[in-house]
Formats: sequence, structure tokens, C-alpha cells
Amino acid sequence: MLKPASCLKDLVAVITGGSEGIGKASAQLLLQHGAKVVTCSRRSIPENVKLGIYHLPCDVRDTEQVKSTVQKILKQFGRIDLLLNSAGVSMPEPLYLEQVEIDLWNRILDTNLKGTFLFCREVLPILKKQGTGYIINILSTAAYRSQGKNAPYSASKAAIRAVTEALVEETKGSAIRVTSISPGPVSTNIWSHKRRIVTEEERSHMLKPEDIAEIILFLLLLNDYVQVENITVTPRFAD
Repeated sequence: MLKPASCLKDLVAVITGGSEGIGKASAQLLLQHGAKVVTCSRRSIPENVKLGIYHLPCDVRDTEQVKSTVQKILKQFGRIDLLLNSAGVSMPEPLYLEQVEIDLWNRILDTNLKGTFLFCREVLPILKKQGTGYIINILSTAAYRSQGKNAPYSASKAAIRAVTEALVEETKGSAIRVTSISPGPVSTNIWSHKRRIVTEEERSHMLKPEDIAEIILFLLLLNDYVQVENITVTPRFAD
């Protein structure tokens, strides 16, 4: 039996990449259930702020910015109950490995992997001091099966998978839970940055950000003794 949604009242949720996509959908859903939500990204969304979501500008790739941001959250709210690492970037187009420029490689690995590492590293001591908390990392099905012409993205997500699995082991026996969610294609703004136009028809067959937000809500409502290591979710494409 799931816990009542009222248990999320006053939960402090920190969401990276909360200005769009999965992060934005999750922030708005948790807010609806009474959580105190903090989004961390390089840009703010006025719609989120108007709803009552607390926003802090932060480049997840920057060590000092991440440290400062986490301390500001702790000072403002006194605790952190959930860290949702959803900040991420993808490939602008399919590229053979020898075509990948070092700047692109660094941008993807620094945003996806380093950003997740930095926030986990800063938040974990807080959760340990509290004796409780939840970390949810957004992966991808690419973390489990790398396709050609997608090496930087797949490498970043596979590495986050390894970090997540290590955290599961390191937090065993405590009240801190760690879970990854590995979606297939999700219809977010990430597709608008592709050099090939992704049609509305193609996007209609993808998952929606709200689908992943609902899974996050489900995880939070599970009994505290339930440990879910990973959830893989894919769309049912029409034939």
C-alpha cells in the first residue's frame, strides 16, 4: 500500500534542470502535493516562480556554484529530503566517434555526469546527518545499450548508472534511498536543439515528461523500507 500523498507536505525537493522537461514537470507535480520545491538551472521559468517554486541559478558543471547553491538551500529550508538529478544535454546530431569534437564531449560529460556527481557529493553529507533522504538520478535506456553515433551521451548515462549503483551499495543499511529512472525517448525541448527537425508525429510516439514525474511521485509514496534500484520505462510505439 502506498503512503498517502499528504506525507509529501513540506518535503524539500531539490531538482536540477528544473526549468524544462522532466525537471519542470516533476517540480510542478511535487508542488501540487505540498512539497517545497527548489529548482537549480542556468535559467529560470517565470511560470514556475509564479507557482511558488523557489529557483536558484546554478551551472551544474561548476563546483563552486553547486556548493554555494546547496548551502543556500540548506540555509533557507534547513533540510533536503529529495535530490532529483534531471539536468542533461544530448547530441545535436548522430556523429561517429571520430567526428566528435572535444568541446561537445566535455559539454555532455560535464553536464550529465559531473553535474550529477557534484550535486550528489554535496547533498549526501546532509542526508547522512539527517539520517534520511532520497536521491533519484535520471538516466536513459542508452545507459544499458549504447547505439552507434551516440557515444558521448551513452557514455555519460552509463557512467551515471555506475555512480548510482555505487551509491545504492554505499547507503545500504541506512534510511537513504537511491534510485535511477531510465526512460526511452521523452518529448522535451531537448529535441528542438537537434539539427534534424523532429516532427510532431515522431514526438507524439514518445513518453511525456509528466509520465516520468508520475513515476517519481510513485517512488516517493512507497514505504520507506522499499528499495527500487532502477525503473526502465519506454513508450509503446504504434505499428
